Amino acid sequence: MDGVLINSEIVYLELFVQFLHEQGVYKTVEDMLELVGSSREKEDILISSFLNLSIEETRKRKDAFFVQHPVDYSKIKKPGVDEILAYLSEHQIVIGLASSSPMDNILEVLDACKIRSYFTYILSGEDFTQTKPHPEIYETMIQKMKANREDIVVVEDSVYGIQAAKQAGLFVLALEDRVIRHDNRKADHVIQDLLEIKEYVEELSV
Repeated sequence: MDGVLINSEIVYLELFVQFLHEQGVYKTVEDMLELVGSSREKEDILISSFLNLSIEETRKRKDAFFVQHPVDYSKIKKPGVDEILAYLSEHQIVIGLASSSPMDNILEVLDACKIRSYFTYILSGEDFTQTKPHPEIYETMIQKMKANREDIVVVEDSVYGIQAAKQAGLFVLALEDRVIRHDNRKADHVIQDLLEIKEYVEELSV
């Protein structure tokens, strides 16, 4: 979701840097890059290590900070999101969302961007024992879709997400981020724009 549907990753990283700064800890965006594509649990572990606080206290302070600094997701929606989702829906392509984010955050983003209705299946990493790069969330999505692996196209932007999808035996398109550079070498193809998904879907339809 983050980095594919919305340009949130750099926004979040900059907010984390600001949060740490207010706590008297000075880090850069580069110091926070391992958070990209990670779960809230991994996020809290890293932040708590910087603050030398318990995870519970870290989460309390972090949550209070983000309440004071809300993100307007509708303003950071990726170019082409509405068009590609409408295209897939019109062609009766089942769309699923497998995100490491908490479900409340996922739904908040989808509702703010007015795109929730496009998704038949929505899975949150917080509902799984193992999070990305473990393939569990994708294995579950395959079961829910009742689809053959070779008929599924995954769009990811993070190293963890790409690894998870490939370990599940899926075809992966890596969406290039021009701000935060990721190692996309394990993806099957790299795309620069969401609308490029069309040609891969058309190939599957042949």
